[in-house]
Amino acid sequence: MPRLQSGVWKHFTPAIKDGRDTVMCNYCSKTYTKNATKMQLHLDKCKEHSVISQQSPGPEGSSSASIPVPSLSFLPSSASPGGQFLIDSVDQRSQAYADECLARALYATSSPLTLTDNIYWKQFFSVLRPAYCPPTQEALSSHLLDCEYDRVQSQVHEAIGKADCVTVICSGWSNVKENGTVIYMVATPAQLFYKCTKTKEQTHTGTCIAGELNDIINEVGPQKVFAVVTDDAPEMMAACREVEEAFPHIAAIGCTARGVQRLFDDVVTQPSMQALCRRAEQVVRYVTERKTLADTFRCWQTTKISNHIANATTTLALPNTSDWSGVAGMLNSLLEGQISLQDMAVSPTLDVEASVRATVQDAAFWKGLSSSRSLLYLIGNYIDYMKRDETVLSGVVDMFSQIRYHIGALLSGSVLHSAEQKAVMASLDRCQEMCVKPIHAAAYMLDPKHVGQQTLSAEQVNSAYYVISNLSHHLNLDEGKVLGSFARFSAKQGLWKGAGIWSSCQHVSASTWWKGLCSSEPLSAVASAILQIPPTASACERLRSRFCDTKMQGSVSADRVQKLLAVQANLNHLEPSDCEYAPLECEEKNQSETQ
Repeated sequence: MPRLQSGVWKHFTPAIKDGRDTVMCNYCSKTYTKNATKMQLHLDKCKEHSVISQQSPGPEGSSSASIPVPSLSFLPSSASPGGQFLIDSVDQRSQAYADECLARALYATSSPLTLTDNIYWKQFFSVLRPAYCPPTQEALSSHLLDCEYDRVQSQVHEAIGKADCVTVICSGWSNVKENGTVIYMVATPAQLFYKCTKTKEQTHTGTCIAGELNDIINEVGPQKVFAVVTDDAPEMMAACREVEEAFPHIAAIGCTARGVQRLFDDVVTQPSMQALCRRAEQVVRYVTERKTLADTFRCWQTTKISNHIANATTTLALPNTSDWSGVAGMLNSLLEGQISLQDMAVSPTLDVEASVRATVQDAAFWKGLSSSRSLLYLIGNYIDYMKRDETVLSGVVDMFSQIRYHIGALLSGSVLHSAEQKAVMASLDRCQEMCVKPIHAAAYMLDPKHVGQQTLSAEQVNSAYYVISNLSHHLNLDEGKVLGSFARFSAKQGLWKGAGIWSSCQHVSASTWWKGLCSSEPLSAVASAILQIPPTASACERLRSRFCDTKMQGSVSADRVQKLLAVQANLNHLEPSDCEYAPLECEEKNQSETQ
């Protein structure tokens, strides 16, 4: 029996045949089971391998020996005499550059770092570039991540340096280990991950957070920071007040999405609403936990959908999600299955408990579900709207006007009693007080899409004038000229006399409109800065679940988690750079150390 060679495996490619794991010879395409002895015997007899092994070695500096590849139908047949083989090799420079690009793609798409260990991905890379050896999970989570993190952070600081208006965004919470974590982002207006910090519970105070905010503001440059946006945690609100004292020109505002979420929570915690939801959940659980009833409901709903009798779902939903859609989704699923549920309740072949049958046959129950669903969806849809990246500060005032207009009618037809309705309206007032600040009024008045709309109170208009005057002084502008420019803008005179300039605001952002078409006006710098401020801290909240991902933290250290999420978050907000065909400097250093 011939002696086994230690490198026998590199001459074969993993393959699948008849559902079994096999290997395919890289020279003649014959397949064998994974047996080193048989593989070695085959190599000793393989004529194609004998011819290739006698050829001259690859060029100097290649990372591996040249690897012959079976010529498939999609590979050029003229690659070698006879059209049977291609010779592929990857030098160190190309290997490092490919590793860098692959790592960047994995980070940007939040792909698992174990992807390159998967047999099917290995097969794909082998077909794409046979001589290329993809990086391991360890490399992706160590020096490649360090290189990409340094490169991306350099781009982040460059973007901040070029920005004329910066907003600092932060969000904090406590995990089960009672360690507070705060995420800090910077909007330029692209919302870029800046850093995160962890502090003990006893130091996780407003003063501590205010100190970190002040440090970031000083690092970024106080002259270009116009606002700080935080969540509604008490520590954050206390920190906001300290920031405003330290930097009078900076507006500290609460996250609008969190404010509206608080309004939603106040609605669903009203006694009458809770009683309705308990009855609704009882029906859902009773049907879904009994196979006969669940199958019958699914069958009847499917029939109705196929006959276009009802636009309905085939399942009943429990409120098992953490956001507003859980409760609202449960009510919606019941209403879409109302006819089937009522038919099941009176069916002689189905055994339905008396209390559930009474609920399903209660007209007041269904009326309450319908009105409550409308109320919850009204508020919930505004929560989702405010979480969008494209939501603007000027839209907050208009949003609360619409909520106040619609919620009155919906409350009057809901299951809430008069005292509960008053409690909800009081919650709306508190929510609006927290979310609508003078900076919002100023943004509303400066947004060309809202010119001529009279929805602000006299007090809000005066507060908006104060914000504009204050920022004029901060930017070393003549206050009189700025307010005069604002007067012409509001009256549609001078530059704003023609209709064309107003129609153009429908096609670009308000800040771009001011900087691009109105840059000659003294008001332009103030308006473009205010209109770049985001109204929510939702970007921070979206990172929260990823930081709390126990699987990720179980395989990667806390420091690596921060770097990985920083790269993932920022790559999709930064313009792709024109990378040279060369490895990063730190990658070259790593290679030299390895050698």
